[in-house]
Amino acid sequence: MNDYDFYLDLSRGSTLTLEDADSILKKLNQCVASIKAEDKMDFYNDMLKKAFEYTSIRCDWELMDREEKINNDNFRTGCHNSFITSIDVLSRLAAAEDVDSSWREDLGDDRKRIGDFACYITYINGIANR
Repeated sequence: MNDYDFYLDLSRGSTLTLEDADSILKKLNQCVASIKAEDKMDFYNDMLKKAFEYTSIRCDWELMDREEKINNDNFRTGCHNSFITSIDVLSRLAAAEDVDSSWREDLGDDRKRIGDFACYITYINGIANR
């Protein structure tokens, strides 16, 4: 059974602490708030949708048997790639307006860490929207 301590003890990839995830999300939200483009919330909401979609398949993963994992692996990877693209779009939008997008550097390029960030976004939205 998983818990936060189990996650922190994982030696695979780089972990993303709750504190780091929260700091990155706050910087991301400040970044988006500073962007002047009228459609910025469309891009932000797309990022949220991609995070929620990826998190859903990732949570289901633990309950899938081997065959289900094989059948869903490409879909899971596609969801992950879509989330990464959506955060990169926000970062590029900020850069085009010379808005601080250091949150993207803070997050880094490790796929597992980025996936963990999608899960954090889903977590914080889930408990905030009760």
